[in-house]
Amino acid sequence: MTAGPVLETGAGRSFTVAAWVRLSLVPDLFATAVSQDSADASGFYLQYSSEDHGWAFARPGVRAVGRTAPAAHVWTHLTGVCDGPARELRLYVDGVREAVVEDTAPAPATGAFIIGRASFAGEPRDFFPGAIRDVRAFDRALAPERIAKLVRPD
Repeated sequence: MTAGPVLETGAGRSFTVAAWVRLSLVPDLFATAVSQDSADASGFYLQYSSEDHGWAFARPGVRAVGRTAPAAHVWTHLTGVCDGPARELRLYVDGVREAVVEDTAPAPATGAFIIGRASFAGEPRDFFPGAIRDVRAFDRALAPERIAKLVRPD
């Protein structure tokens, strides 16, 4: 957890977050790999969504949910892209774009950048049961070709 924000996440801002994740079990609750706090909740979440039974890149009230079913003990590369000018959230799973939604809530997240959990109502929530490695943050919306290189750098 950082002392302050790493990414500028408000209206019109673009950013990308990526991480390798490995669940020790498929949880019954949300499990967040990467987030950044805002006033009373996290401003974005790269996570497992128990409500949707899939990987997701989300903001409060909106989620881009992937098609690939999460499995325990399997390393998976997740990339969330926020394209500010296009007002889209995109989720890539193992380098493949699996979901796009309209970003209807581009509020700034001015708090800490967090690995392994999120926040809600000012309290830590959605702890990630497993391992997270190679977290990367970019201050722009990465193109699909660049996301593929994050997964397979050859």
